[in-house]
Amino acid sequence: MNLKEFRQKLRISKRVVSEHLNIPLTTYANYESGHCDPSINTLVKLADFFNVSIDELVGRTTNSLNLNLIDNTRKNLIFDILNSSNLDVEKLDAFNKGMKSNK
Repeated sequence: MNLKEFRQKLRISKRVVSEHLNIPLTTYANYESGHCDPSINTLVKLADFFNVSIDELVGRTTNSLNLNLIDNTRKNLIFDILNSSNLDVEKLDAFNKGMKSNK
């Protein structure tokens, strides 16, 4: 979790964040240091405070592709494209058309 980075970007102290969340300073300091994890309710408050998503707050990228949400045909096509030394433009076009038809 990169709470410290978000806080430092705003140039505010740990005390300011802890007071805003109405939690002890030591509790917030423990969140920043990784000694304990905030509850989901606190994560929501932190994300709101820093004006970021919870994913951003916990260091998850929003550009990742969740292959569990894609059918096997498209999944295989993705792997074929990614593993191909020569990008097969026809496969890429077919994949693109298939993705657009699902919107």
